[in-house]
Amino acid sequence: MVTYDALMKDLNNSEVELSRLPALLHELSNKIVENWSELKNSNEYIRSRRTAFNRSFYELKPSIKLNIIITKTDHEINEEIMRQVLAGLSISDFYIGENLISLSTPDSKLITTTVYALGNVLHRENISVYLYPMVMEGFRKLSIPFHITIRRNGELDDFVVNVDRARSLINNPSIPDYLRSWLISAVNNWGSVRVKKGVRFVWYAVNGLFGRSSVFGWFVGDGVLGHVGRGSFDVGFSFVVDDVVKAFMSDFLCRLYGCGGRFFGGSGARGSEHYVVCPVKAVVINDIISIAKSWPGYALVDRVRELLDAVNYSTPCLGYRRHPVINVFGHELVLRKHNMGRGWYLTKVSSDKELIENIANDLRVAGFDVSVREGRHGFELYVPIEGTKRILRMLGLYEKFYGEPRRLPSIDEVTKVLSSFPIKRWHVHVGKGRNSRGYEYEETCLLISLGNSEAATKLREVLASVGIRVRKVVWGTVIICNPEDRELVVKALQSLGSNDPPK
Repeated sequence: MVTYDALMKDLNNSEVELSRLPALLHELSNKIVENWSELKNSNEYIRSRRTAFNRSFYELKPSIKLNIIITKTDHEINEEIMRQVLAGLSISDFYIGENLISLSTPDSKLITTTVYALGNVLHRENISVYLYPMVMEGFRKLSIPFHITIRRNGELDDFVVNVDRARSLINNPSIPDYLRSWLISAVNNWGSVRVKKGVRFVWYAVNGLFGRSSVFGWFVGDGVLGHVGRGSFDVGFSFVVDDVVKAFMSDFLCRLYGCGGRFFGGSGARGSEHYVVCPVKAVVINDIISIAKSWPGYALVDRVRELLDAVNYSTPCLGYRRHPVINVFGHELVLRKHNMGRGWYLTKVSSDKELIENIANDLRVAGFDVSVREGRHGFELYVPIEGTKRILRMLGLYEKFYGEPRRLPSIDEVTKVLSSFPIKRWHVHVGKGRNSRGYEYEETCLLISLGNSEAATKLREVLASVGIRVRKVVWGTVIICNPEDRELVVKALQSLGSNDPPK
């Protein structure tokens, strides 16, 4: 008769190369499945229970100890990336507690990838893992999850999220007001696994533990793929949290990835699977596969392998309808077609209110009428059609979008206009501006100095009458920045001969 001890005797206290761990756990699963009838009849389990889906769940007898040797790979990943990966894993079922690190999963490669990440973050060449198998009787077949624990001796303290740390988040200035009442209720209901997962994400986000590399670890643990093999596919994450936590997650991830509006779009599996929207989906996929390509192959879970295969024959978000992006004073604004008529308007949507207000202030200082409103996807900046036309003209893009032909005057016409004004000096100035976000941009303008504001204003009017676009008049200086107008006027000034720019 087969006993649990007989199955485990060669494994307990044995040394195992990490690369061999997936095969070893797979073999052990098969042995348990093959002999489950005998093991069950002999009561070779310590407890049993019924799951929420009316399935029988059995925990087998005491755990075994494996001394896992972590071998170096050709593509080592730096510690900061590994810490972020660890944070992503911890958002799923991997748990870092006060004294123990634990994980329950039937996926042997997920266990392997977790041990690999831990070994690299902790700089260990071997890790002692305590493991016991479980048996879940499904409607059609058996499933063999493994529960692993690893003792923790003070390492990774910043990853531990307990009720005291949850309480400290309530008054944290980085927490939005809409989340504070939820955090208070979370502290009062700390026994809920759903609550703990939500608080864990908030803690990691606020304390800088969750970065873009974390999406790899998160996808390894809770990733979902949809419509693979249909020319395109969806990527998302499986989680169940309260609506306010999902809103925080979306806002945080949008700030992390610089997306406007929302991060998650559609959902499936009764609201437990949340898919990333285009165009940020393509960036998320790139972040995942860039780490996956450096990850040891024996530790890649099936969903990551499937993703690596999928990107070989499909380009994510290739068919996504992209709106033109216009750079205005160093800010990237989206140009959209108005629903009514043929007008265009400039807009920008972001969950970052301060960012939108700063852009609006820059545009107002430049003399443009803008408005800001709060919508369901965040804060939206809106430049009306007429203001957008002025900006497009200023940038020399008006005809591109409105299709109205523009006839530039001849050089002789411009020379005739300029010769009738007392121009003291002129020069082409290349200047750098800095917008409210700290972004530097470069702009080239022609400055024509007349020394008299009245004369400069008159010159602007006459130039405009022949079709030259003038940016503005400052004191007695006419400023022309639109490239084609600037070059034409420079040629006209050079043809006058006596008014060459100073050397």
